[in-house]
Amino acid sequence: MCVSFHFVGLQERFLEKAKLSPDYFITDCEDMLKVAAIVDDLPLGLYDKYLFCMSPVDVSDDISAQGLVQFAENYARKGIVRLKEIFTPGTLQVPKTDNQLKELESVHKVLELYVWLSFRMDDSFPDREVAASQKSICSMLIEEYLERFGWQPQDRRKVLGGAQKLLQEYDVSQMNKYFQEVNPGPK
Repeated sequence: MCVSFHFVGLQERFLEKAKLSPDYFITDCEDMLKVAAIVDDLPLGLYDKYLFCMSPVDVSDDISAQGLVQFAENYARKGIVRLKEIFTPGTLQVPKTDNQLKELESVHKVLELYVWLSFRMDDSFPDREVAASQKSICSMLIEEYLERFGWQPQDRRKVLGGAQKLLQEYDVSQMNKYFQEVNPGPK
């Protein structure tokens, strides 16, 4: 007898019935259930639906959620998801406003999702290298925006100051036993 079910209902039932030791708990699964509702009606197998549910998507972010929908729909329809179908490489630029920063962060999340899916469905998400390089560009552009407001340089000074403090507080000869490059000057 073949029983028809909805994937989101299956997920909800699992959460209701799961029993754990008092030392453990099931994390908040709201995002997973939202993704289950998104992929529920797509012609995907159970494993594929589960994989999309476990993916690192921020469903509270509209752009990120839309990326997931497009990836899942393209995968269900064609079995392959080309990055260029939803993203044009070379169009990224340093944000000028906080809203543009938020949008760039969302694009970064979508690219991260593509890379994550590509490691699990290699043949179906073949543009991993392009996605990874565009994700790196996103990161650099976000950092550049933040540097304009003095955020990053301050953190770098803290790190550099911490290293200098270590050198002052500890005998360099003792540190050289463990770290060969502590004092790279002439011996």
